[in-house]
Amino acid sequence: MNEAKVSMLILGFGWSGPFLKEVLTQQAIPYSATTRDGRNDTIAWELPPQDDQEVDVSALPAAMTVLVTFPVRSARSMEKLMDAYEARHHDGLQQQVQWILLSSTRVYDGDKCDRHGPMNLDKDSSGRTEGEKVTLARGGTVVHLAGLWGAQRQPRNWVSRFSTPEALRGKLLQRQLHLIHGQDVARALVLGVHGQFAKTKGQRWIVTDGGCYDWVKLILAWGSQEQVETTQKLIPSVLGTSNNTTTIYDLVDPNNGVIIHPRLDSTEFWDTFGLKPTQFLQVP
Repeated sequence: MNEAKVSMLILGFGWSGPFLKEVLTQQAIPYSATTRDGRNDTIAWELPPQDDQEVDVSALPAAMTVLVTFPVRSARSMEKLMDAYEARHHDGLQQQVQWILLSSTRVYDGDKCDRHGPMNLDKDSSGRTEGEKVTLARGGTVVHLAGLWGAQRQPRNWVSRFSTPEALRGKLLQRQLHLIHGQDVARALVLGVHGQFAKTKGQRWIVTDGGCYDWVKLILAWGSQEQVETTQKLIPSVLGTSNNTTTIYDLVDPNNGVIIHPRLDSTEFWDTFGLKPTQFLQVP
């Protein structure tokens, strides 16, 4: 199994794994995947936590595409992984390995951002951008995914996390929630990036479902009465007005002229690969 060539090697068969498996199976694309403990017929493997350690890739099969689903927190770690893997499978591959590194959209925090916009590296608390730079410099691609949902990850369960006035104030100040469902993540990666890699070498991409969701609507739909009441009390100060007649319901009333527009623009990704998102969150 380890020496057999596959089309895609997934390093880190975590939450996205079942979605990827479904699309890969539907497309009859051979793949292998790793987990730390080798569960569910995967390969037991992990990247060493320290970048001064050697990277052992002897258990990993040759693959056309290597998808790294976890953050690589230093340039040296990414270089060692790529060097070790490509050296081991140099004779077994007829083309350069197609490296895909997943990331988040956290660094895109402006009012309107597409993939060409500036990144706020102060938001990169994990240090993952160092590994991303190496990936891009060596012809790989970095895919910045919006909020992941599907299966056990359900946005309705996230609302309770924002129970303090400070947290709710933050949601009033920046009401957009950008999401991408696991099914569309898998389609984007398999049918888009993997299947059409020539379009994406050395590129960063932002992937969302094309729209956004209003945190205020989510609080009304799935929040507690206390969260709703606290949000209501915060409205005058957040809006910068002494008018206390504006209610939380006014904020989401489509007739009041307030439209919440997406901050993140992923149009170029879907247009480039000829795909469209298919899964959208339904908020009562």
